[in-house]
Parts: sequence; C-alpha cells; structure tokens
Amino acid sequence: MTGETRSKGRILLVEDEETVRDLHGAVLLSAGFETESAATLAELRRRIGSRRFDLVLLDLRLPDGNALDAVAEIRQTTSAGIIIATSSQDQKDRLEGLESGADEYLEKPVHPRELLARVNNLLGRLRDAGAVQGQSMVYRFEGWTVDLLARKVQFHAGGDVSLTENEFRLLEALIRNNGKPVHRDRLLSLWDDNEDITARAIDKAVYRMRLKLHAGLGQAAPLIETVHGYGYSFIARPL
Repeated sequence: MTGETRSKGRILLVEDEETVRDLHGAVLLSAGFETESAATLAELRRRIGSRRFDLVLLDLRLPDGNALDAVAEIRQTTSAGIIIATSSQDQKDRLEGLESGADEYLEKPVHPRELLARVNNLLGRLRDAGAVQGQSMVYRFEGWTVDLLARKVQFHAGGDVSLTENEFRLLEALIRNNGKPVHRDRLLSLWDDNEDITARAIDKAVYRMRLKLHAGLGQAAPLIETVHGYGYSFIARPL
C-alpha cells in the first residue's frame, strides 16, 4: 500500500503445513512484505483470480494435486514471479519445476535469510526484465511517476501521492490498459474483500484519485476519463 509504511510487495504463500506457512509468513512480514496464504490448489486458483500478487511461493505437494499443474495457470493469470519450495530431494522434481515455468526452486527447510535473498533477487530481476521487455513496472508521465512494484506514486516536483490499496489497484488496472476503457465489473473484481463492493465505491475511489493527482500536478486536463455506461479510461500519455 502507499502511505508512510509501504509494502515491498504482495506475496502469496501456498503451503498446506500450517507451521511452515506461518514461519515463512512471519519472515516475509518482518521484512516489509504483505502476505496472503492458501493451503490447496483450489484456494490458490481463487486467490490469483481475484488478487494481484508480485510473487507466489508454491509448495510442490498439495492435498488436492501437484502444484506443477498450476504453474501454467499462474502464468496466464498474473505476471507474478514463482518460487517452488519442497522437501523433495529428487532432481527430477527440481527440473520439472523449472521447466514448467517456475523462476526459482527452494529446498525445505528454507533458512529465513535464504528465503529473503531469493525473494528480493527474483523481484529485482522481474522489475529489470519488465523494463527491458516493455512490461514496465515504472510508468513516467508529465510531472509524476508510478512504480507498480513499490506501490508508489511520486510527483516530480517532490512529494508522494498517498493512495489506499484499493485506489492503487484501480490506478494500476487503468494504467496497464492505457487508452482502453476498463469496465466497472473488471475494476470491482480487484476490490479488497474487506471493504464493501459496489459500483458506487469504484466511482468514489476514482473521484478521490483524480483529486489527489490533480492537486499535486496543478493540472486541469483529465487523467482518467469517464466512459458513461461502461467504466473508466486512463488517457495520460507515458513519457
């Protein structure tokens, strides 16, 4: 989230052993990451279908199937990095994990220092690769910059834009579809479950974003255009 204490990224922990899940979660939380968890493939699919994650830490053996079967689905649904973690010593498992599309492979038990090093290194590589391939995590506009990985919006003249997590999710979706209308239903699907989900909530969030951005830029021209009867479109051109 943007604000005084920003998350370094959102990580989905997919692990059926509660003690391992809690340990990994505590290590990542203490390092400044936001975490969510799933104990089954079914729950993993629900999570990635309704949330944006920067990285998925995926146990190889789950109660309802082999996690390798879900790697392709994760790749289709999200640009998140994938680290497979397993207690298996079988070299075949390691090769199959990497060949399936995973970015990293960790053997359990994982030392907390190694876990953090792998997570930080992978997120750094993804950020660099995104910029090279045009899938940038950093978007620069006239007078301001959005860093999707750091969850940060900054004015070039100085100062940050303080957005709620839901506001940032909406802004990210609009920026990634620059110039293309995004339907309200799509924006509603990004909304945090802890808050009421209504079309009116989307309208209010977009209104607040406009005020915050225009206040810092002193800009009268709209950045987010209303597409009546449909949704919203981000119309500012990146530099």
